[in-house]
Amino acid sequence: MMSTKAKIVILGGGFAGLRALYRLRALGERADIVLVDSRMTSLARPALPEVAFAGKPVEHARFPLERPVTRSGAAFVNHGIERVDALKRRVVLDNGDELAYDYLFLALGAKKDYDALRGFHEFGYSICDDTEAPRLASALSEFKGGPVVVGSAKSVWGTRVSAPALAAPCEGPIAEIMFMLGHDLRLRGLHKISPIKVFSPGEIFFEDVGTRVHADVGALIAREGIEVTTGKVLSRLEQGAVVFEDGDRWESALSIVLPPYSGNDVVKRSAGLGDEQGFVPTDQSMRHLDFEQVFAAGDGTAFSMPKLGHIAVMQADVASATLIRDITGEGEIPDYRPEIFCIANRGGEQATLIYSNDFFGGPIDLTLNGPIAHMMKWGFDEYYFHTAGHLPPDLATQGVELVLRELKQ
Repeated sequence: MMSTKAKIVILGGGFAGLRALYRLRALGERADIVLVDSRMTSLARPALPEVAFAGKPVEHARFPLERPVTRSGAAFVNHGIERVDALKRRVVLDNGDELAYDYLFLALGAKKDYDALRGFHEFGYSICDDTEAPRLASALSEFKGGPVVVGSAKSVWGTRVSAPALAAPCEGPIAEIMFMLGHDLRLRGLHKISPIKVFSPGEIFFEDVGTRVHADVGALIAREGIEVTTGKVLSRLEQGAVVFEDGDRWESALSIVLPPYSGNDVVKRSAGLGDEQGFVPTDQSMRHLDFEQVFAAGDGTAFSMPKLGHIAVMQADVASATLIRDITGEGEIPDYRPEIFCIANRGGEQATLIYSNDFFGGPIDLTLNGPIAHMMKWGFDEYYFHTAGHLPPDLATQGVELVLRELKQ
């Protein structure tokens, strides 16, 4: 237990960073908290498919950071980060200033490595950020039809922690892309001349769920006439084609891909902070394996697999509780029990909710299809946006679980 105020620095204002900030408010006068982000806005990534395919303004996928941070009693620093000196407990900003800390919370996310994908900038599109989603929306507005290829590049992981080595760290966005695009093409009368082919580098599409979810989602894919091919590792994008490492070349008038993930550049520049690929290695309390004052949560951690906002929040809860216990000697630390919870829009008023812990050895493997799932997605997204990064109360999420269980009886 610390006798003086603890200096806590949070790097990153996304799902994990804001969740940690709001949890750490419980420390009150026992801590001085600073949140650092190179952006002035937080990006609500689950809303980006609607920006690309449903006309949602990109401004509705981001909200200002400074006000919610300062209203939470923390200081906001809008600067890029050069590196972390974990031995000296210093964060070095891109202007040379340094922030000292007693505890560091890393929530920088993973890097979507477009540069590692040959031909992407010339011939590819994506939805992973608030630059790419509007760019795809613009391309779609001018699209006149032709074969469409959708899929994920293969990612490579480090070896310091025992976590699932998924070839594609999150294929939920792929589902949203193919279903929402199919809906849009039907509305525009282009679906008959625009077949959608989907590829996955994994041996199983959606390898992080169980057989029941696979069956339910597979039936939707078959109904839409979408062709899915697994075990396809992307090599490059070309004018009018997608080329794979096995030599296959698919004709494509529109290529939409998720790039490979790699560790955050800040972590890579910080000696000893990341594993071989730049992801932060932690134990299951989200404490760094080598630096006991450093915690991490979200896509940038080696344990975060799949890369999913729900898992980022779960990790932030564990890390925050552990940090609070370090400072106060009090409080319960929840077990880290990862699960899949996501809602994929399918166009119009249709969506599919997936709730599964089968991949982690649990008994849950459920889907909910239709307008109710779409309404839930809208509700979660709007709540997050209008409350500046808060999530619905735990009681609401427990209610969702009960509804799913009752519907599947």
